[in-house]
Amino acid sequence: MRWIHDYIWIAALYTVFIVCVALWPQAAWVLIPAGIGTAVFTHWKRGKLRGKRIENIQKRLSNLKSEGLFLDENIGDTGDDVFYRMIITLLTDLERTMFKLVEKNIQLLSLKEIGRNIISSLDEKKLVDSVFDYLVHGVGYREAAFIILRRRKQCFQAIVSIERNTRIVRRVVNFGLDDLDGAIRNALATGKAFLIKDVRMHPLIDVDGEPLFPDSTMTSYICVPLMKSSGIGECCKSETCILRQTGDCDDESGIPASYLTRDECLACPDLPLLGALLVTDGYRATSLTNIDQVTVETVGSLVGSNMENWMLYQELRQEERFREKVFEGMMHGLIVSDMQGNVTFANRSAREMSGLDAKELLAKNIDELICDDDSGKTRNGSPVFKALDSGDAMAFHEAYLMCSPDSFIPVRMNVSKLLGDDNDTQGAIVLFADLSEIKSMEEEIRHLDNLAVLGRFTSAVAHEIRNPLTGIAAGIQYLDRSAQLDEEHKENITHILAEVARLNRIITDLFKVAKPRDLLYAESDPAVIIEKSVKSISDILDSRKVVFSSSVAPGVPKIEVDPDQITQVLINLIKNAAEAVDEGGEVSVTVKPFSSLDPEMRRQKGKDIVVIDVADNGPGIDSTDRQRIFLPFFSRKKAGTGLGLFVTHSIVQHHQGSIKVIS
Repeated sequence: MRWIHDYIWIAALYTVFIVCVALWPQAAWVLIPAGIGTAVFTHWKRGKLRGKRIENIQKRLSNLKSEGLFLDENIGDTGDDVFYRMIITLLTDLERTMFKLVEKNIQLLSLKEIGRNIISSLDEKKLVDSVFDYLVHGVGYREAAFIILRRRKQCFQAIVSIERNTRIVRRVVNFGLDDLDGAIRNALATGKAFLIKDVRMHPLIDVDGEPLFPDSTMTSYICVPLMKSSGIGECCKSETCILRQTGDCDDESGIPASYLTRDECLACPDLPLLGALLVTDGYRATSLTNIDQVTVETVGSLVGSNMENWMLYQELRQEERFREKVFEGMMHGLIVSDMQGNVTFANRSAREMSGLDAKELLAKNIDELICDDDSGKTRNGSPVFKALDSGDAMAFHEAYLMCSPDSFIPVRMNVSKLLGDDNDTQGAIVLFADLSEIKSMEEEIRHLDNLAVLGRFTSAVAHEIRNPLTGIAAGIQYLDRSAQLDEEHKENITHILAEVARLNRIITDLFKVAKPRDLLYAESDPAVIIEKSVKSISDILDSRKVVFSSSVAPGVPKIEVDPDQITQVLINLIKNAAEAVDEGGEVSVTVKPFSSLDPEMRRQKGKDIVVIDVADNGPGIDSTDRQRIFLPFFSRKKAGTGLGLFVTHSIVQHHQGSIKVIS
């Protein structure tokens, strides 16, 4: 616009000259040369300014050419040519700048996406895939390596990605500290990133004689160490540090100049090094620049933070798995509940003892699992929360763990408080041991004690009683045959013979208990044993008009028992049931396969075991009598000897079985 101003100024000046010449013709010889001189001066000044501008433009063009922009050499150096040249150059520069901005925008978006993936990733494979996706696809590096420090193995593991003809190949290479050399070792040892512009001066590492990137065309590469946030400052602070022991640490600062000096350093938990990122310019049109280094360092900072978080997460998971293995490996049951009694944790032993899986246990309340007695009831509140309410831990308290609605395990439990971060009570910790075998052993010991007492008693008086009884019976029978007795005396003789027979049965039962014969095992069908037993006491069932029924569940196997002995057991049980019900009552025998929930038979797993239930609809047995029902000489029958169930219990135990009364 300035040249227009110049022409306007000249036109105005010429107008003034013309007016002056018209008014004063004698001044024309002076004004005309002055006007011409002014015009020449103005044109000269304008040309000089234009020359300076062209000179400045040429300097800028030479600067742009030195920066690598394309300049058309066929265009001349005239003013118009220079301006044309400047416009073409600026358009070319603008086009390149636009493409670079688009490329940078794509890279920034990719970096944002990889940052999101890296930060949220707790999986090593996902982290590696995200890094390679950005470096290979986002930025365009054809050769890249993700180096990870494996502390346990005391080595480095490089995951190498190579793109050839749009095909990406990955391989894993392991190498030790001795394989590191040159710039790579220097970068890892100092924790500083390096851009190597001449690979011939600082070649990459070879592993077992093979290059890290086979058949590469690289001329430059970048190595960015991945570091912990603590940095090198934590190194050498531990008393067990090998560098401190060998004197490699600085005495004043305590920080080593190079912390990666020994193989033992690779396993040190205080080592700040996590790994490294490595990229090359192989199969790329341009060499790597400082901008590439900044890009890789940005990715490295994200990856390093994520790897540190990932390592902390793995340590926490390892500790969690360790605690879980400890809890799952405990022989005792462990149940944790909240303040409402809801079960929040149960270990393997607790699941096995209760016969419930984890989901079923977590749906239970502690009051439904642990009770005061085998009736499933709690006296005066939960035994678990009674301990918590008292403020003291409960130790060696005996209770019962529910396995099913009618099956319980005796347990000895310890109860303590589950404390929160503020030492407030948040629930209960119940540790318990199965007392089934101990209770069985105690019962067996009591039974053996009773047998010992009976044995001594039998040895002392059995023969002394049986011999006179034999004589008494023979004499009474002779008297009955030889004498002419009236009906009253015959009734007395019959009563005497019955009492003698009863005493003889008592002595026989005593001998059975004190000196049981060896079992004659045979493969027997439970249904046949039941049928034989019922036939033996059919007269009793008929006389009392008892409704008898029996059933055998599908899948019941044959069992190895002494059939005569087990028949005697069923005779005793069915007879007792028939005598316990009113006339016309019901007695049933049910045979079913062994259930793993039965606590009494838990130790017999793996054997062919059946459960035989003898049930009746009688009035039941008093709770105090249930504790004494298998004791010798205990009976509520007027004519009972008190040895029937005692003998029955002995036979079952002799078969390594179990007998239980539910009433």
